[in-house]
Amino acid sequence: MVPSEKRIFAQSVEALFVRALGPHLTRDGRQRLKAAGLDVAGPLRHNYSLEQWRAFLEVAARDVFPGQPAEAAYLELGARYLQGFRQTSVGRASMQLVTHLGPEKTLERVPYNLRAGNNFNEVRVEELSKNAATLWVKDVLADNPFFACGFLAETLRASGAGSLDVKPIAFDGTAATYRLTWTQAKSQRPAGTVAPVRRLFG
Repeated sequence: MVPSEKRIFAQSVEALFVRALGPHLTRDGRQRLKAAGLDVAGPLRHNYSLEQWRAFLEVAARDVFPGQPAEAAYLELGARYLQGFRQTSVGRASMQLVTHLGPEKTLERVPYNLRAGNNFNEVRVEELSKNAATLWVKDVLADNPFFACGFLAETLRASGAGSLDVKPIAFDGTAATYRLTWTQAKSQRPAGTVAPVRRLFG
């Protein structure tokens, strides 16, 4: 049964806007988020509409990464999302498992992990081989495909991947297909750094 409205669950909002971005939001940014429907200082709702989530992302991109191109800001927001998720009770357990699975097994779990944050999304791993994969996301949760690039790259990094290339190879405004390649890391890259993504659009 297809849900009547696309909803983002509170745990996703908490991960990005409260835990990851909370200390970095300006006073003006917090006020603009509140005007868009998110009070980061108060109790969260059980869920938010996808339209609200996209508005929250736009506010955060301009507030936390002023002057940066949209794709760079959204790439970093995607990485911060996963970093915030790791600070939640659900995220800690999930990411502890990821560190032992390796990149290939971790990508097989991405469809389940991403769907846990909303009531509508779908992910398919369309091709998976050693150090490479093609992955389709039904809804990239943003106005461009780079937010998903950010959390996919950070997920791979957490699983032990080294040098990364995560790039959208198709995007229709809602769904996107990504090509991911990586090397096996000898040691983990410090959290908070994001591998460069090749510019494909614009």
